[in-house]
Amino acid sequence: MNSYFAKALTIASSLGLLVGVANAAEVHLTGSTLARFNAQAFGATNTLLGLSYSNSTFDNTTVGGNLDFGGDPTPGSNFNNLGSLTLNMTNATYNGNTFQLKVTFTAPVTITGGTTATFTDILTGSVSNNLGGVFVDFDNTPQTFVFSNAGAIGSFTMAVNDLSIAPGNSSSITAHVTGSQTAVPEPTALAGIGCGLLGLFGMRRKRNV
Repeated sequence: MNSYFAKALTIASSLGLLVGVANAAEVHLTGSTLARFNAQAFGATNTLLGLSYSNSTFDNTTVGGNLDFGGDPTPGSNFNNLGSLTLNMTNATYNGNTFQLKVTFTAPVTITGGTTATFTDILTGSVSNNLGGVFVDFDNTPQTFVFSNAGAIGSFTMAVNDLSIAPGNSSSITAHVTGSQTAVPEPTALAGIGCGLLGLFGMRRKRNV
């Protein structure tokens, strides 16, 4: 392998690595939630025997690739959690009921061929009585979403946490997110890299003439 060709490969590899490392970024997530008990319609609020749900909006960014949705419960104005549950009764039987949470992400989104697709995740939990209160046992299987658009490619994974609620209290629905994204080099940047490599080859050809 001649020295010019070796140098060209080295430069190309270095530039590729630099582009990937320099553009590695955190993931910004925005969206909102709805929920339902059993076969009810999904709504911003819903109630089952004194157990009430209030929805939430979120707008936050991972730090070091991690993010916890765990804002304090503020029914009617929840923010940066996945909503809240409030328990106002102590003598109801909740065993056998189901709670479903619908999380809609408005960012990031996937853009393919001019079409924008949002992500929706439905998280299911079983509701049961627990030491005078209520326990919601969610399916904690992490859900992964892969996105790509004109500016970046990446993915994020979300896992929801179980929760317990004591009578007369509210509890936030919380989750943990991991994610990362890499910026896609602009066409002009790629063209510049290509021109640079062609220039190296051109110099070599000129010396050999």
